[in-house]
Formats: sequence, structure tokens, C-alpha cells
Amino acid sequence: MGQESQTGYVHQSYVSRIDDTDQPFALWVPRTYTPRRQYPLIVALHGMDGDERMIPEQCFEIPERGFSEEAILLSVYGRGDLGYEGPGEADVWDTVSWVQDHYRINPHRHYLTGLSMGGYGTWRLASDYPEQWAAIAPICGGGDINALIALRDVPVWCVHGEKDEFVGVNESRRLVQELRHLGYVHRYDELAGWGHNAWDWLYDPDRTEDSLLAWFLKHRKERPAPLVRRPKRQGGFKDLFQERLLISYPSVTPVPGEAELLRIEAERIARYSFGDFAMRSGRLIVRSDLEISPSDLVGANHLMLGRVDNHQWLGKVDRKLLARHSKGTLKLRGETFLGKSLVAATCQTSPWNRDKLLGVLTYQQYHHVRGISDRLCGPANDPLALNLFDTQRRRFILQESEG
Repeated sequence: MGQESQTGYVHQSYVSRIDDTDQPFALWVPRTYTPRRQYPLIVALHGMDGDERMIPEQCFEIPERGFSEEAILLSVYGRGDLGYEGPGEADVWDTVSWVQDHYRINPHRHYLTGLSMGGYGTWRLASDYPEQWAAIAPICGGGDINALIALRDVPVWCVHGEKDEFVGVNESRRLVQELRHLGYVHRYDELAGWGHNAWDWLYDPDRTEDSLLAWFLKHRKERPAPLVRRPKRQGGFKDLFQERLLISYPSVTPVPGEAELLRIEAERIARYSFGDFAMRSGRLIVRSDLEISPSDLVGANHLMLGRVDNHQWLGKVDRKLLARHSKGTLKLRGETFLGKSLVAATCQTSPWNRDKLLGVLTYQQYHHVRGISDRLCGPANDPLALNLFDTQRRRFILQESEG
């Protein structure tokens, strides 16, 4: 715990382990904070085009009004508009860890709320980590109805505007209906005549009765929330991007233009921005194969673009790869596939460190790699551990889970 913990409204940052960049967050700490007691923690997730200041400043007006002396409020950035996935989810847990390291947090009283994109994030992070949250409050969001089974011990207060023009109210209705069917503790307020700004109702700083804070504090987890030092792996290709990752390409190849195209695609992946889903802070690390050291191999996840005959590190672990190019064909787990437009993307345990992951993006003809990151990393796709994509047909022709 920090020796000199700041109080009041704090704008802070930390150095991300993913790419060594500064990542911001906003924090309210009671002015009467004392390390002699533990404080509830409220984690808040902003909407698209917002940032870590959105909820504390625009919604709760904390700089002018302050906030509760009973709880700490953490508003995360999530690297912008990633939907709190990949590097965006890692940012959530990194900021929570930072607060836990600097302040005394009650492990039985963690709460989660978010609006719009943050509402989607609230539903998902609650379903993926139900042991973390004593209660949640998603606003004008949506999620996976099949994941709600996990929320048995997580009370939900869901709010949505009846006339929401951006996220249709049915997104919340169907989730609430499932909670009702499951018999889980929940509250649903559908605001007649309200549009997308339903958070103005729940986050109203003039709200003194029936407030979100008062509702949160009614709920307490029987078991303490476990520490989360990195996001859970889901067994897919995107697991690579939620931990420290080095993206590499061959420094030299015998084919003119190949190394340069692979470098450009590596840089494109490193920006991790796809349409409206944009990483607005930081950039993943890109290096040539000659710039990757043995200590790098052990200390990070890797995504290697190239083939066993041009990327030096892929060549050294040729026989351990799920996918590799050999004698004019692609081989996936020993099975041969023919086709010049095929690109394989795999994610497996790293041969250099079993606690890390190795991703491989390999191909028959290198120019088919151009733009492939949209298919592998974009929000419209959720590639598995082993993927074979046909760039001419523009579809996956093989996808398999890990193992």
C-alpha cells in the first residue's frame, strides 16, 4: 500500500505491462480516508467516445460536488473504445490492482456499473467474473443471454430508456427476462420517454433517495473477491492481446516486398483499432525477428507473422507449431491444406514459457496477409485457437478450439 495515499478527486496513471505505455484513470477517494478501515470499491465503465473523466465529471460532477465518504469510485479508461476487451479488459484489472495496492479495499464489496458500451462491458465482466462483484448496475447495454447463468449470486439493477435510439431497449428486456426466468435477484427500471441518456437518471448527483450508492451498499459478497492480475483466457486467438505481447515479422526474406508488407501488417495489428472500436492510448510492441531476444521469448506472449523458412524464431520451433508452411502447402496439426489464398492463425502454449502464449500468422502467398487483422482482431469476429481463413472467399474454412 502506498505511503502517501491521495484523497479527493484524483487523476492518475500507471505503466501498462502490455506495451510499457502510460494509461490513465480517474479516482474518487473519501477526503476522510483512513487506512484503519476498508472501503467499498465502485468500478465505472464509460461509453463509446468517452474517457475516464466521463462518469465522475460529466455524470456525478465530482470535481464540484465531491462524492461519498463511504466508498472509493474508480473510473477506468479501457484504452478508449475497445468494449473492455483485450487490452481494454487488461486495463480494468490493472487499474483495480493499482487501487488495491494503494488503498484499503473491502474485498466483500466490489461493485460494477457502466453506460452504453460500458453497459455491455458490465454485463460481460460480471458474467465472466461473478466472484468479483457484490452487485452490478448496467445502463443501456446488452450482452450474452446464455452467460447470465453465472449471475446467481450477483444482484443486478438494470436501467434502459424506452426510446433509446442507439441501443434498443430490447437489449435489456431480453436479459432481464432471462434473470426473471432464472429467479435471480434483479431490479429493472425502463424509463418511459427516455432516450439513450438513461444514465442521467441513475447517476443524477441530486439523487438523495434510492441512489445507486445506497443500493450497492445493501449488498455484500460472502466470500472475498480474489485478486485478478490478468484477464481470464478464453481459449481463443484474442487471448494474445490481453497480456504483454510482442508482434514480430521477418527482417529479411528472399521475396521482394514480403518483409515490408509483413512489417506494415504487424504495425496495423499493433494499433488495435478496427472501425469504431479504436484503441486510443498506447500501441502494442512491434519488432523484427532479429530484434527479439531470448529473454523476450520467455517474458511475453508473441504473435509472429511469417513462415518457418523466413522468420528465424518460427524456424527454430518448426515441429512444435500448430500451423506451418512446408513445401508449398499449409499444415495444420499435421493435416495438409492446399490453396494459394489460405492464411492460418493459431494460438498455442509458448514453447519458450508454458505460462505464455505463441500466436502464429502464416500463409501460402504473403500478399494475402494484407488486411487480415480485421478478420482476426476486429469486434465482428471471435477466432478460436486454430483458424484457417480463405481470403478469396472471405470466410473461415476451419476453426477449432484449443486442445
